[in-house]
Amino acid sequence: MSVSANRIWRQLPEEIRVAACKLFWAESKGVEKQFLFASLARAKNMREITVRKTPIERLANWTAATLSLPDQVVDDLLKKYLLHEHRAVIIRFLELLKIPHVDGMIEESFDLATLTNEQVQGAAQNLLGSADRMGTVLYLKYLVLQGGPWAGIEEVLPVGE
Repeated sequence: MSVSANRIWRQLPEEIRVAACKLFWAESKGVEKQFLFASLARAKNMREITVRKTPIERLANWTAATLSLPDQVVDDLLKKYLLHEHRAVIIRFLELLKIPHVDGMIEESFDLATLTNEQVQGAAQNLLGSADRMGTVLYLKYLVLQGGPWAGIEEVLPVGE
């Protein structure tokens, strides 16, 4: 079964979707919010101006309840949530692969093409044994969405999680 942003989003418990949405609405810049305002207005069949005037708490709940958002929006929601709530998982994975990073953000000078599928899958399998199982599975699914050297992770993801 292939991984998609919306499939991951729909499988998350509601409280995690709400937490991710609260982070997004609290920390995102105007440009990032623009697209989501328009998407929510369409999904809720409302005028965009009405959505813009809605309090953050309600926006977070509306966004979390919308199970079919544009992939770009879901990607942003997942990224912000992972960096805020599961940064330790990200750092552990990067260190297993000896990827230079600053607090979980890969240094731009690193060439991802130098990673082999075996290295990436081995690090993913190692990470799956960590205490933060939910954060690990979510992070690995997020990486699969990014493609490139991460695509092979899908082969080692547990079925049904």
